[in-house]
Amino acid sequence: MFSVWSFVLLCRPQDYLSFLGVLRPGVSLGLITMCIYFFSAKKNEKISNNIQFRLYIFLIMVMFIGVPFSYYRSASLKDVFDYASVITIFFLLFYQIVNTISKLRRLLFVYSLGVALYCIYILNYGDFSGERIAFGSMFDANDTAFYIIAFLPFNLLFISKDNKGITRIVAVINIILSLIVMLKTGSRGGLLALISISFYLLSVKTISVRLSFIKKTALVLVAIMALQFVNMNSERYKTLLDMKGDYNVTDEEGRLAIWKMGMRMMLSHPLTGVGVNRFNEGVGYDRERRGVAVVKWQTAHNSLVQIGAETGVLGLILFCMMSLNVFKITRLTIDKSRSEELVKIAEIVRVGFIGLFISIMFISQAYSIYWAFYIVLSSVLKYSFDKESNSDVIDTYSSN
Repeated sequence: MFSVWSFVLLCRPQDYLSFLGVLRPGVSLGLITMCIYFFSAKKNEKISNNIQFRLYIFLIMVMFIGVPFSYYRSASLKDVFDYASVITIFFLLFYQIVNTISKLRRLLFVYSLGVALYCIYILNYGDFSGERIAFGSMFDANDTAFYIIAFLPFNLLFISKDNKGITRIVAVINIILSLIVMLKTGSRGGLLALISISFYLLSVKTISVRLSFIKKTALVLVAIMALQFVNMNSERYKTLLDMKGDYNVTDEEGRLAIWKMGMRMMLSHPLTGVGVNRFNEGVGYDRERRGVAVVKWQTAHNSLVQIGAETGVLGLILFCMMSLNVFKITRLTIDKSRSEELVKIAEIVRVGFIGLFISIMFISQAYSIYWAFYIVLSSVLKYSFDKESNSDVIDTYSSN
């Protein structure tokens, strides 16, 4: 049941299977899963011992503390409650239920397949009229690229020879579909994230992706050639090479101007912020105070700016601490774990989080379940590594 519920939360089949939306599967399946867990599941280590969970709870507390000082208190209270309830339950159940490497691998494969199914629907039913593919109302083009980047690297766990043939074929198809859709989004932030994780994989030795220099070079050449056959807005990507005239750099409605407004909000409300999901109003009020001709509300287009402006300095620090811990935990696992499977997963979690973190520098996804998903993953990695270390200590003590 948890697998089904988490699939609904992360892979969102309700976006393209409209009859599911009426059933509100995110809420209904979540309640069923929670009831089954509390009445029948065996409990593992207390989640309160996990550093990531403690930091996450502190962040939720900061969000609630900021509600009375929000630009729109009732809306912020609802948003904080909705976000906190879903993610906290997801965090708790994932940490307690996904307690073995085999369970984690199966779920990661299911999520990767779910994203590929989403990509198939986007390719068949998405709108490409503006030379940027989009589908439905949940994700715009930039969000779609972010969503794909968050799960794309996990397919690399399933293309090695130690997997079944059908699994390897599905993983390769998933990668191809994901890359095609991502490039069609025209998301420059998504492209930068893709380039970054590609260079990381090509430059770092991993046991999850074992390729010689010749094979890596050949792979790059094949990828470059394949780009010639993808119908995408290449002119948009070329603007990355000349940003001086881009509206994001020069215009009042461009991202640099918005980020400056976000910094002003954080500095003027350092302890409480302007309220969760109230950045848009903050931009409008900022322009109104400055007498700008066009008083337009806009989103932050940067998750660090967003959470700093909306929750204050402490919220930004907690967000950064949890993100940094993902890198620390994956590094610890890669360097110290004796389990090859656990090391492989840690390597790919690191790769995926690099892509996700670069992506959120250009979109407003500070409260995204996909960022939280990586925080949960790092918690599970830490739990698995600690369990392995404790068993080593017990074995040593027994032998003595």
